[in-house]
Amino acid sequence: MSSAPTVSVITITLNDLDGLRRTVDSVRAQRFAGPIEHIVIDGGSGDDVVDYLRQIESGLTYWQSQPDAGRYDAMNQGIAHASGDLLWFLHSRDCFSDADSLACVVQTIASHGPVNDLWGYGMENLIGPDGASVGLQAPMPFDMRKFLMIQATIPHQASYFGSSVVREVGGYDLGFEIAADQLFMLRAALIREPITIERVVTDFDITGAGSARSVDDVFDDMRRIWDSVDCYPFNGRLTSRALLRCWEYAVKARIGVLPAVNAIRAWPVHLSSNRFRGRIPCSDAPL
Repeated sequence: MSSAPTVSVITITLNDLDGLRRTVDSVRAQRFAGPIEHIVIDGGSGDDVVDYLRQIESGLTYWQSQPDAGRYDAMNQGIAHASGDLLWFLHSRDCFSDADSLACVVQTIASHGPVNDLWGYGMENLIGPDGASVGLQAPMPFDMRKFLMIQATIPHQASYFGSSVVREVGGYDLGFEIAADQLFMLRAALIREPITIERVVTDFDITGAGSARSVDDVFDDMRRIWDSVDCYPFNGRLTSRALLRCWEYAVKARIGVLPAVNAIRAWPVHLSSNRFRGRIPCSDAPL
């Protein structure tokens, strides 16, 4: 590479000055040779947040503080102000795991081609209320079927997206509310398989607001996501929905989860195809 790519870090926040400070400090601590754009979209917090943003605005590419239609609307607004080759959504209270996280990711992804055409994810360190790690999250290697069956959730805060991929995906669909990030990543996976990095790259604060959903909502969201992109983990819509219903029942009952997993794994191999590798949409699915 003749020069390092530009990375746009997009941070959304609302009434969380302490968390915002931690995130900003984390971005500023990065030992990355290329330009870093830091875009902060605040949903209309109090004067303390606005005063802080004014104090640090010389180190920000763009910031705003005004009401929005929710987190994904704010993220879309951040995208609109980003001009980097690689976009990274690191929200208030979340941090890069160390000062070399960004440089490591860019170096790795750039070895696979132009970063604006690629996307992927690393490992995420889950941080509990006491500030200690409670585990790691990162499904590796990427498996489209497990992703579609909600058995392997991609950590959004540890994900990075080339600008061309973001344009092709088209931003976050506000109609999917809290599931919009999973739909966004599924659409990205249908464009190109993600480049995964077996390294912790971000710390995710699990005490953040807005991450809890009922089991019904989770499975309903996934069925809607399948239909929206016309892609299913098994042989078409009806079969996939039937198997997901079995998996949903097992999760709700908290019994027979392992048999449900084994049943899915043992489903006849001939029902699979290359579409599950994330490259071919399921256009032949029955209605």
